[in-house]
Amino acid sequence: MLETIDFVLKIAFFVLTFLWAGKILIFRSDKQIVINPIVMLIAAILAILPPSSSTELIFGFEVIKVRIVLYAVHCLIILFGLFSMRKREAIF
Repeated sequence: MLETIDFVLKIAFFVLTFLWAGKILIFRSDKQIVINPIVMLIAAILAILPPSSSTELIFGFEVIKVRIVLYAVHCLIILFGLFSMRKREAIF
């Protein structure tokens, strides 16, 4: 079950990252200054973590659960950024 959620979130991570990169190339926005460092930090942490099949614990949590939370947070941040860039009077 957790492996399936991890796989789906990896696909969403991949697609949303390309959407965000396209928005960065097309539009210039102040929101990118806030969102880009957070997105890069999450991606760097995901790159350092061991594979999700590992049985190691990180801060008392299983690796796969940490990866799922990080993928979900990354997707939410990107969706928030895409939504706020679409509106003229955005949240920021």
